[in-house]
Amino acid sequence: MSAPCIVQSVPPPPEGGVWPVVIVGAGAAGLMAGVFAGRCGVRALLLESRPKPGAKIRVSGGGRCNVLPSVVELDDFATEGSRNALKNVLASWPLKECRAFFERDLGIPLKVEDTGKVFPVSDDPAQILDALFSELGRNGAQIVGGVRAEELTPLAPEAADGARFELQLSPTARVRARSVVLATGGLSLPKTGSDGWGYTAAHKLGHTVLRRYPALVPLASLEQRWAELAGISLPTTVSALRGEKLLGARTGDFLFTHKGFSGPVVLDQSRLVTGPDHDGVELAASWLGLGPAEWDLKLQKGGARSVLLFLRDLLPRRMVSLLIDFARVPADRKLSEMTREERRRLVHVLGQCPLSIVGDEGYRSAEVTGGGVALDEVSTKTLESRLVPGLYFCGEVLDVIGRIGGFNFLWAWVTGRKVGLALAAPRGET
Repeated sequence: MSAPCIVQSVPPPPEGGVWPVVIVGAGAAGLMAGVFAGRCGVRALLLESRPKPGAKIRVSGGGRCNVLPSVVELDDFATEGSRNALKNVLASWPLKECRAFFERDLGIPLKVEDTGKVFPVSDDPAQILDALFSELGRNGAQIVGGVRAEELTPLAPEAADGARFELQLSPTARVRARSVVLATGGLSLPKTGSDGWGYTAAHKLGHTVLRRYPALVPLASLEQRWAELAGISLPTTVSALRGEKLLGARTGDFLFTHKGFSGPVVLDQSRLVTGPDHDGVELAASWLGLGPAEWDLKLQKGGARSVLLFLRDLLPRRMVSLLIDFARVPADRKLSEMTREERRRLVHVLGQCPLSIVGDEGYRSAEVTGGGVALDEVSTKTLESRLVPGLYFCGEVLDVIGRIGGFNFLWAWVTGRKVGLALAAPRGET
């Protein structure tokens, strides 16, 4: 990747030994912050730990870059903070306007697939990155690849040259800045450069960093027999329950793996069993999206067919045998001859099948990190720290996660833009 704004050593600051803004992290949020700061005349230095910026952009959506969702609601996002604060941030750049930025401003044709996900027509993530790099380069921003931030130190009182921060970089470089943006991502997909440094820096500066956990992550099952179905995918409703209380339900594609469960619907629900309020939470599957009452009605209409033949018309064959075994019903039993107890057990495994979860695949497979810097400690107007003037946050480092399907990119684009615009506003007007 040879964009003119990407260099491999820290360049000298543009004026007086001080950068107007240093953005730590050149992923989706950091790149967008640099673009909008530059559009407003604020030249940015972006620091990226990987030699090539934008690793998560390159690997998202199966390597095609699921840049946005096609529709969005507040319920597509989760946070331990204020839902109203979350709503206000998202409303600052509506989805329609964000999409227009990519299509109109960057000149990238987009398409909506049957899943509701938005991709470049080209299916090429490099098109997204090249357009963002071009925008940054036109506005004088520079990205240093292969450099790590080691220490962030506020300068108090503010230095005569206007510097408010000093960043120690590996191995020996130092940079001074009037403002610093932590766009460091989380802990998910560490091969892309995410290592949680932003959480450490925020905590050292007095911020509350909520417990982090893998989200949008495949789950491991306690029941090993599910592994026999690895590779099978089918539409399913996955419900999260605490006792008899329904915490939430999602419908989508469900995938059996050698370790347990994956697919979009499992990833969306995973945070409920990996997050901070997971005690007592259990997941249950309604195969084909049909609840117990709907399965019971189908069984009643099955007539003289055997349980095995009836279910083979509806579900994958390997799956049918296992579910019948779980229900402890003879496979050759005619539907019309099942006992009440047999019918009850079969309806249960078809319409509310317990998915005994023993763990998850961790950050190496998680698409996003739950938890992070508490929303109530940043201004929802600017995403500037309420504790450390001149310090900003955007993207995954904040305590917000979206569903699978471009929602986390939307959060990154929206928050990056908000920070970029705030950096250009005179003090006291944000």
